[in-house]
Amino acid sequence: MVIRTLNSAPPTERVNRYPKHTFRVNSLPFTAQPFFLARVLPGETLNNLFFESRVITDPIKNSIIGWKKEYFFYYVKISDLGIPEFKEMFVDPNNTDLIASTAYESSSNTLRTYNAKGGIDWADKCLTRIVDEYFRDDGEVTADFKTTTTLANTPIVQIRESTWLDSITDDSVMPEGAAISGATDAGDLDRLMNAFEQLRAMGLSDMTYEDFLRAQGIHIPDRDENRPVEIAHFSDFTYPSNTVTQGTGAVTSACSWVFKQGTKKPYFFKEPGFLIGITVTRPKTYFAGLAGKIADFATRAWDWMPFYMMDMPETSLKYFAPDTGPLGDRTTATDDHWVDMRDELLYGDQFQNVVPFNATPVDVGTENMLSYPTGATATQDDWKYPQEAAIKQLFTTPASAFYVKEDGYVSLSIKGKQVDYTRGTISHS
Repeated sequence: MVIRTLNSAPPTERVNRYPKHTFRVNSLPFTAQPFFLARVLPGETLNNLFFESRVITDPIKNSIIGWKKEYFFYYVKISDLGIPEFKEMFVDPNNTDLIASTAYESSSNTLRTYNAKGGIDWADKCLTRIVDEYFRDDGEVTADFKTTTTLANTPIVQIRESTWLDSITDDSVMPEGAAISGATDAGDLDRLMNAFEQLRAMGLSDMTYEDFLRAQGIHIPDRDENRPVEIAHFSDFTYPSNTVTQGTGAVTSACSWVFKQGTKKPYFFKEPGFLIGITVTRPKTYFAGLAGKIADFATRAWDWMPFYMMDMPETSLKYFAPDTGPLGDRTTATDDHWVDMRDELLYGDQFQNVVPFNATPVDVGTENMLSYPTGATATQDDWKYPQEAAIKQLFTTPASAFYVKEDGYVSLSIKGKQVDYTRGTISHS
């Protein structure tokens, strides 16, 4: 190919550039998998983002329960990454290569982020900041919930189907838990209120300092925070389709989607950074670790939120000892727990009669049910973040065919001052 240099002067007016990023990725359900990364420069404006994708799952066990597919696009500023050397790179008069002067380069190839040995894994660093800010609750970090075997270290995301389990709390972390475990009358209200405040504090979503200021009535634009900005979010829910295998006649089920979507909302980039795309797949799921409904334990006046208790929300908390309540046979002392009976009224509950409590993993996967430990290892987190082994049981061949497969492209229209000075010869045929 012949290279010719364009000698024209740099443009004085902003011009459009139209990069197109293709992708072909595999991911596990309930994981945040990056599929696209594009650098952006200060002073540029994103005018248009459009993407197309074709998505199909490996064969799945359940033929009627639907799955949700989501795409997220974020702008991550260099300053969001929290590493001083990255910002200093832009004002270094010696133009020193970070790879020669720091230890931020990767020591081996990383398949999950398409990172080559010796380079800086910008996608992983951006992904970590995004997951910390958007996919974790207060006090949690990306590293707390990751895959360990398949595409190892990919962040696992929350199930996101709000239920009364959202506020279930081990008795051991409640203040004076043992002293109020039998709270039944007005004499216990002060201590019960302390427990309620503790539970409410534990259940708060991520609150930044800027969120605190907003709560006081002070306007703080999102873009002024030191956190990634969500540019766009697209989602679609679909039900499985059945296919017949030629030659064997076997019927298998899979989910598939086609996306052709975008946004034309302009966004001005104040700092150098990255646009990154993250794909998430969330099947509708049930819990096999529940023995029954929470409504069956609305057995006292306070469980029904009587009008004379409206100013005392703490009275909706209810204590359950091991071997009691809808969690079923909890056999260790660490499984004493508290439940907010109001949550069932607000978020609902599941109802199923197809898989018995504590069923085997194979049976669980057949009905899109997630099985969790029921002994001392069970924690509140088990009800928010599915385990990798349980995720794979949703598929017909969990030992090998457990992927969501995607192919597509992201097309951008960005206005700035970049033009091509080293174009090759262009074919017009």
